[in-house]
Amino acid sequence: MAQLDSVSAKNWQWPLDLAQYDRSPYLSETEECALVSWSNTMRVRAAVPRLYLPLRDVAALSSKQSLLERHAKAQTAILQEIQRTQQPYWAWSQQAWIDLVRHPLIHSSARLFITANAYLLCDFRLVHCIGPIFYLSGLGRLIFGEELFERECGRLHQALQKIGYGKVNLQQNFPSILAAVMLENRNPYLESFDTELLERTREKYSAQAHGIGKLSHGLAALGILPEPLRMRNYVSWKEKSGGGIAPQWVDYCRRWRETSTLQPKTRESNYSYILRAGLWLAQIHPEITSPADWTVETCADFLAALNRLKVGEWQLHSFDYTGRVNLGTPLGANSKRSVLYAMRRFFRDIQHWDWVRLKFNPYYHLATPNSILRLCGPNPRAIDDNFWLKLVWASLNLEANDKLSEIWYPLEMLRAISVVWTHAGLRQNEIIRLRVGCARAQNDPIIDETTGTTIAAGTLCYLDVPAGKTFTAFAKPVSAIVRQFITEWEAIRPEQGFLIDPKTGERVRFLFQYRGKTIGHSAINDTIIPMLCAKAGLPVEDSRGKISSHRGRASAVTALASVPQGMSLFDLMRWSGHRSPKSTLYYIRTKPTQLAGAFAKADQMSHLIEVLIDHTAVVSGAAAKGEPYRYYDLGSSYCSNPFWSTCPHRMACAGCDFNIPKDSVKGEALAAKAFLHRYLEEVPLTPEEQQIVKGDLQKLEAMLDKLKNVPTLDGRTPQQIHGNEVP
Repeated sequence: MAQLDSVSAKNWQWPLDLAQYDRSPYLSETEECALVSWSNTMRVRAAVPRLYLPLRDVAALSSKQSLLERHAKAQTAILQEIQRTQQPYWAWSQQAWIDLVRHPLIHSSARLFITANAYLLCDFRLVHCIGPIFYLSGLGRLIFGEELFERECGRLHQALQKIGYGKVNLQQNFPSILAAVMLENRNPYLESFDTELLERTREKYSAQAHGIGKLSHGLAALGILPEPLRMRNYVSWKEKSGGGIAPQWVDYCRRWRETSTLQPKTRESNYSYILRAGLWLAQIHPEITSPADWTVETCADFLAALNRLKVGEWQLHSFDYTGRVNLGTPLGANSKRSVLYAMRRFFRDIQHWDWVRLKFNPYYHLATPNSILRLCGPNPRAIDDNFWLKLVWASLNLEANDKLSEIWYPLEMLRAISVVWTHAGLRQNEIIRLRVGCARAQNDPIIDETTGTTIAAGTLCYLDVPAGKTFTAFAKPVSAIVRQFITEWEAIRPEQGFLIDPKTGERVRFLFQYRGKTIGHSAINDTIIPMLCAKAGLPVEDSRGKISSHRGRASAVTALASVPQGMSLFDLMRWSGHRSPKSTLYYIRTKPTQLAGAFAKADQMSHLIEVLIDHTAVVSGAAAKGEPYRYYDLGSSYCSNPFWSTCPHRMACAGCDFNIPKDSVKGEALAAKAFLHRYLEEVPLTPEEQQIVKGDLQKLEAMLDKLKNVPTLDGRTPQQIHGNEVP
C-alpha cells in the first residue's frame, strides 16, 4: 500500500466546515420557547435548526445505518442539556461536556456519540477524561471514518509485524491506543505524528505508556520517527534534593551537572557526591556556601570527615536508606576514592571554566590518601570455575524448552547473546551495542610468530567491538563458534530500522535489536544468566555472590590468563579493550590451584643444590679407586663427600677434611677444570634445617651444640676439629 506523502498528511481536512454554523453562545427567544415547551423530540429538532443541524451533520459522517439510533439518543441528550442549562452547546465548557458524558442517566451507547459531537463541533480536548481506553477505537472510527482508520492501523500493524511483533501482541488495546494519538493530534495520518505528540499523549494516558512506546517502534520502522521512544515513561535520573544545603552551593552543583561532559551515569553519581559535600558543609562549616570559600584547612577537615564517614550519613532527603543492610557501617575504600575523585573533578572543572578562583590545589589537597589507596587494589570477582564451565556448556546447548516463561525473545537470539557473553569477554554495554555483521570469518591461515605453528582457517573469527568505556572501536579474535551462533540469529532476524547509538551518535542497525529496540540493559543479568543457571542446574549465586554480566567478563579474561602458555598481560589488555594494563589486573584472578602448583614447584627448586662431576676422574678410573669426583657447590666452598646430602654436619662444614674452600689452590684448580658436568640434586631438609633456612639463629646454635660430639666421616667430632680454636 502506497504511503501518503507528508504534504497530504499535514493538509488533512476537518470533516465539517464550522464556519457555516451560527455559533452564537446565547439562545434566541424562539429557541428558548421551543425548548421550554418540549413535548416531542422531532418537533423540537425542527424548531431549533441552528442547534440541531450541526448534530445531524455529525451523524451523517457515519455510513452505517445501525448507528443512526445511537446518534439520535445522543442528539436528544444534548438538546435536553441545552434546555436544562439554557445555554447552546457552543458555549459549554470542557468540563460541562465531561459531566454530560458521565451523567448516570445517559445511556452507555450514547456516550461515545456525545463525545464525537463535542470533539467535532466544540473543540473538545479532554478525550482522555471520558472513560476507559477501549472507548477510543470506536470514537476514532466515528470521527475519522472507518476506512481511513483501518487503513492507518493496518499500515502500523504491518510495520510492527515486520520487526518481530506477533498478531496476538497487536490485538490488545492497540487500535484504542492509536486512536488516542490520532485524537490528540486531531489528524489521523501517521505521517503527521512526531515525538512531541507521542510524549504528550503518554502523559495523558500513563497507564498505556508501554503501548505508546510500542506504537513509536512501528513509526520508526516506517521512517516517520528518527528513533522510538522508551517503552516506559519514566525519568532516567531521579532529581536529587538540595534540602539542608546552602542554595549557592546547590546552584554551583546543578550548573556543573548541566555543563559537564562526563557520561550520564558518572555525571549523576558525581553530582550526588558533591551535593552530599554540601550537607557536610552545612553541618560543620555553615559559613562556607561557595566553592570559592574553600581553603586548604577546609580540604583537610573534609578528608578527615570522609575517612570516618559511615553509610547513611550525609543523606539527601530524596534518597531513602531504609532497609539498607550496611547502614551505619564504615564507608568502603572504593566509595571514599570515588567521592574524592568527584570533588577533584568538580573543583577542577569550575576553575577551568573560570567560574571561581580557588585558594587550593584540588589534585594535591584532595588527593586520595595512601591509607585508602592501599585498600583499593585489584579484587577480581571471577565466577567459580565449576560454575563457569557449566555456564559455558549451557550457552552452547540451549534448547527451546530452556526458555523461562516470561522470555519472548527468539531462541536464536538468546543463544547468540549467551555465547557472546561466555566467549567474547565483552562488557554488557558492548554486547548490547554490537552491530549487524560484526562477526567476520578467519578466511586465511595464521602463523604464530612466537611458536611458528599454523592456525588453520576457520579456527577463529573476528568480532568488531564498538567504541566503549575506555577504548575506541576495535576487532578482537574469538572462537569461531561465536560467529556460528551470530550467523544463525542474523539469518532469521526480522528487518529492523536504524537506531541511534547512544555512545557514538551514529545511526546503526544493532545485532540484538528486536521489535524495533535493543535488548534492555538488565536483560543479561535478569534474563540470560538465570536461564543459563537453570539449564546448568546451578543457583544464581556462587561463593563470591550473585553471578552478573561483568563477573562473566572477568571469568573469560581469567581463563585466558590461567591456561599454560596463556596470553600475556599486554595481550589481554588489548583483547579486553583496556587503556592500561592496570585495568586488566582487576579482571585476572590467580586460581588457588595455580598458585598451589607454582608454590610446590618453587618449593622443590628451593631444595636443589648444584653438583659438579669431574669427568676426567671418572674416565681415568681414579673415581673407581676412591678418588673424589663429585663436588657439592656450597657457595663459598665445595664438599667432596659423595654423601653430603645425608651428612648430619652439612650445616657446619668448615674445618671438615672433605670441605674445599673456593679461594684455596685446590678449589681454584677444580673450578678451572674443563670437563666438569653440572646438575641439580634435591636435598630433603629436616624440620630443624627448615627453621635454620628461615633465619632462626637459635635453632642453628642448638643444632651445632647437639652435633659437637657426633663424629664426622674422618672419625673426629666437631669439638675435636675445632679444639684448637676453643679457648
